[in-house]
Amino acid sequence: MTGMVFHQVEEYLKGRRRAFDFPYILPGTEFQRKVWRALCAIPYGETRTYGQIAAAVGNPRACRAVGMANHQNPILIAVPCHRVIGANGKLVGYGSGLDMKEALLQLEKRVVQGDAMS
Repeated sequence: MTGMVFHQVEEYLKGRRRAFDFPYILPGTEFQRKVWRALCAIPYGETRTYGQIAAAVGNPRACRAVGMANHQNPILIAVPCHRVIGANGKLVGYGSGLDMKEALLQLEKRVVQGDAMS
């Protein structure tokens, strides 16, 4: 299975994969798992705010709790917490650093724009 995960992440980083289908189990609280499911529902190349994710999981005032759930996300790229941004549109909080978050968002933007041009 490690080979499958590596292959899919490699495809994603080369702009050839938008979603992951390797099997995984996310241990966490019920709230964390709700947040992580909401993250997986964010379309490739798009972003949502912490407030939008909080509303999506049924607790619109839980922005900070959404941030903490993102922080606890055990599989960063497959559960795309990099697609969550601040209410002001700025990049905030990412376990691998804001430079990595920006790079992942730019990768997805380039792929989407390339598809639109095709």
